[in-house]
Amino acid sequence: MINNLFDEYRFFHRYPERELQLTGELYGAIINNDLLAGITLGVALKQVLESLRRSFGKLYRFGWCALEKFKEKLHTWPLYS
Repeated sequence: MINNLFDEYRFFHRYPERELQLTGELYGAIINNDLLAGITLGVALKQVLESLRRSFGKLYRFGWCALEKFKEKLHTWPLYS
């Protein structure tokens, strides 16, 4: 199920604002609650970071919403923060 969510990332730019915000919050909650590890965690973090690099638009909003949910854990990934 989580892999399907990650695969859906390529379509996020088509999501309505509210659904994209909820998806970002879900991503962040999944990361924050340690439901991912290894490569899967790396994929999730990469997608959030990629979204934040877009400095504006819907995908940036997704990344921001996700980051808000797990920002206290950033120190555990020094290469990410």
